[in-house]
Amino acid sequence: MTQGAPQSLTDRLLHGLGRALMARRSARRQVALALTAIAVSTALRFALDRALPPGFPFLTFFPAVMLTLVFASLRAGLAVGVACGLIAWYFFIEPLNSVAMTSGAVLALGFYALIIATDVIFITAAGRALELRAAAERRASGLAHARSLMFSELQHRISNNLSTVAALLRLQSQQVSDETARQALVASQTRIRSISLLQRRLHSPDMQTLDAADYLREVLHDVVQVAGAGDVALEVQADSLPLPHDTAVPLGLIASELVMNAIEHGAPAQGPTRIAVALAVAPAARDGRVAAVLTITDGGPGLPEGFDLEATDSLGLIVARQFATALNGALSLARGTTGGTVARLDFLIDPLSPMTGPPTSI
Repeated sequence: MTQGAPQSLTDRLLHGLGRALMARRSARRQVALALTAIAVSTALRFALDRALPPGFPFLTFFPAVMLTLVFASLRAGLAVGVACGLIAWYFFIEPLNSVAMTSGAVLALGFYALIIATDVIFITAAGRALELRAAAERRASGLAHARSLMFSELQHRISNNLSTVAALLRLQSQQVSDETARQALVASQTRIRSISLLQRRLHSPDMQTLDAADYLREVLHDVVQVAGAGDVALEVQADSLPLPHDTAVPLGLIASELVMNAIEHGAPAQGPTRIAVALAVAPAARDGRVAAVLTITDGGPGLPEGFDLEATDSLGLIVARQFATALNGALSLARGTTGGTVARLDFLIDPLSPMTGPPTSI
C-alpha cells in the first residue's frame, strides 16, 4: 500500500495482528496471558454448557489457543492447548468428571489435537514469514540508504572535479594575453561550472522526475551567478510539468547555453539585461507524448542580418543545437516582434504523470 494512503479497517486489523505475531514478550507476561486464556475460556464454557447441544466440548477453547499463539508465544499456546484439552476431557466429554479413555473421548480428543496442530502450524508459519519479510525490508532499506549515499558521494566528487577544471581554466585565462583565447577560456569555464551545478541538482537516485518550474529556476539562477553578469533580470514561467532525467539534463544544458548567449549578446544599450524564459505545454499530445515549447527572449539588439543558426560558429549555439537533436526537438532563433532575440525549442516528452496546470510564475 502506498505510504500515506488511507487504510481500511481490515488493513489496520491485519497490520495489528502482524505486529502482535512479531512482538517479543517476557516470560511473566506469557504466563499471565496463558493463565487468563485458560480461566476465561473455561468459565465461558461452563456458562454456555446448558445452552449448547451435546458435541461441543471444545467450543470456547479453540479461540483461547489461537489468541495465546498470537499474543503470547508458541510455548504458551501449546500449554493452553494441552490444559484446555484436559479440562474439556474431564468436564465436558462423556463420561463427565472422568478421564476414561472411551472410543468417543479418543475420537473427540484426536480431532481436537488435529485442529490445534493445524492452528499452531499456520500461525507459527505466518509469524515466521512476517519476520523474514521484516528482515528483508530492513536489508532493502539499508541497501537503498547505502546506494543513496554512494550516489550522492559520486555526484559530489564529479561536481568537485568539474569545479576544479573550471578553476584551472580561470587561472589559465588570467595568464593569456590574446583576447580571443581569453574569452574562449572564460566561456569554457562558465560552461563547465554550469554543468557542475546541473550535476548537483540531480542529487537523488530515487528522484525519477523533476518539476520543470523549480528545475529551470534553480539551474538558470545558477547560470546567471556563474556568468558573473552584472545587472540581469531573469524571469521564468513554466507550466506544471514533470521532467524525466533523460529530458531534464539536455533541457537544462540547452536553456543554460541560450541564457548565457542572451547575457553575452542580448544586453540593451542601457538598463538591465532582461531575459524571459517560458516553458509551455501544448493542449494536445502527439503519439502519446506531450508537446512542449521552451522560449528564451532577451531585449537586446537582436540577430544580425543574414544570421543562420546552422552556419553559426558560436560554440554555445552549436552545443544547444546538438542537444536539441538529442531531444528530437527543433531549435530556432528569430527577431522578436518588439526587438531582441527569441530562441525557441519545440520538443516532445513522454508523459510520466497527468500533472498539467496553469503556469507557475517565478
